[in-house]
Amino acid sequence: MGKAQFIRMRFVKIMIVLTALALLLIAVYAVFVRPPQIRQRPQIGDVSGANAAPGDHRASAYTVLLAGRDTGGGGNTDTMILACLDVKKKTLCAMSLPRDTMVNVSWRTKKLNTVYNSCKGKDKDTQVEKGMAALETHVGKLTGIVPDFYVLVEWDAVGELVDALGGVTFDVPYDMNYDDPEQDLHIHQAKGERRLDGNDAMQVIRWRKNNGPYGHFQIGDSGRMKVQQDFLTAVARECLQAKNVVNIPKFAEIFTEKVDTDLTVGNIIWLAQQVSGMNAEEDVRFATMPYTNYAGGTAYVLPVVDEMLAILNDGINPYDEEITRQDLEVLVRQANGTFTVTSGTLADPSLGGRGASSTSAPKPDPTPSRPTEPEPEQTDDPAPEPRDPDPAPEQTPAPEQTPAPEQTPAPEPAPEPVPAEPTPTGETESEAE
Repeated sequence: MGKAQFIRMRFVKIMIVLTALALLLIAVYAVFVRPPQIRQRPQIGDVSGANAAPGDHRASAYTVLLAGRDTGGGGNTDTMILACLDVKKKTLCAMSLPRDTMVNVSWRTKKLNTVYNSCKGKDKDTQVEKGMAALETHVGKLTGIVPDFYVLVEWDAVGELVDALGGVTFDVPYDMNYDDPEQDLHIHQAKGERRLDGNDAMQVIRWRKNNGPYGHFQIGDSGRMKVQQDFLTAVARECLQAKNVVNIPKFAEIFTEKVDTDLTVGNIIWLAQQVSGMNAEEDVRFATMPYTNYAGGTAYVLPVVDEMLAILNDGINPYDEEITRQDLEVLVRQANGTFTVTSGTLADPSLGGRGASSTSAPKPDPTPSRPTEPEPEQTDDPAPEPRDPDPAPEQTPAPEQTPAPEQTPAPEPAPEPVPAEPTPTGETESEAE
């Protein structure tokens, strides 16, 4: 064999090996990097007896519930964002859900942020996380959209993700100064635009007021939601830069290691690839659920349904028909202090007044493909319950009655009024999410 022939044979062998490797990589990519499979989960009609889902689910729209919790503050999901990524339109639209939103549950503190903790643990048969399944269900009742996927993150992970990006440029809107020695939580951030590292980012998104010698300036929960929305927009802007596209697999790996989600690494890589070309300023939109404070106190907030529906139907709705009031299960407070629900029945009959059981006839509740709302586990390790300074609404007697002792106790007696405590929103004095 001549030298030239030997070189040609070696070249052919090398090309065969390289081709085989390329085919192997393509096969691996096809197996692992794929679009998320949208499960045909029961919509609100199957969960609560309300009307069925409004039309078919668009194939290009993926809805995700982002929930943020902090074990140092009791573990409640004090940050909840419902988002819809449309890979065809290349838009990301999201709505923050206030933690104090009153929801139709049977237990005493009827706040959306207590659902996860009140139903924590895994289902013995399906191994589905009951807390997230229950939270998805109640988000579905509130908005008419049961999320396709969830992302549960503890805020410590946010810092690592930001560091993986090499930092995020963000205009800090306020001088932030807060200290909580009990949690070893210290927030000190100067107002103005600069490059935030992971630790800076964690401080910014957790802050809602100053304390101690720094004064008592505060922005409350609504202000904190706005800061978080602006920060997430800045993160999206950073992720969409060309320099970070090559790092998508690294981000996906960190993401799945540090958060609890039912999206796979391959799903995340695929979704990240689909957003290429998006403009963070024009194609990413955040809003907050319109709400009113609970009359007679600030412990709860109630959605302004028509305004909320306008936001949902403008980019978040993944269905081919509009969501309407009939698709929701929302509590409505009456002039006499009792409550009705837009669809279904009251989970706590005492909210409807003494002797009332519901505001509409019960309807059959078909068994869903995933757990709906597990009952709270009240044994061995009960979930921490935020303090609720305001008397629960079921304390208000119906107009035609007097506050005389009840002769027929309600199935779940209304709680005794709780004295006002330092924190009106129901959380501990800490700044934990």
